[in-house]
Amino acid sequence: MTTLNTLSRACTSPAALADTLRYLNDGDTLLLIQDAVVMASQSRFASELKRFRLVVLAPDLQARGLSVPEQTEQVDYAGFVQLSLQHQNQVTW
Repeated sequence: MTTLNTLSRACTSPAALADTLRYLNDGDTLLLIQDAVVMASQSRFASELKRFRLVVLAPDLQARGLSVPEQTEQVDYAGFVQLSLQHQNQVTW
């Protein structure tokens, strides 16, 4: 069973992120939106985020003037809806 996990707040440290992510299953999709997009641009969170399919909401990145590594998947709002349809479950953190 696949789950789309939407994270809207930035964690203050890799340990705080690990505490949040311990409830996710390997192979889940993690969608970063709003203030959480900053984590995709910071290397200190990379090891925690690599366990999951990481997707970032592009308009939120642009609004904050951030960039992420090229391999980071970005979606627009239509892509966000498509992700919702592709997963059996959704959880918002």
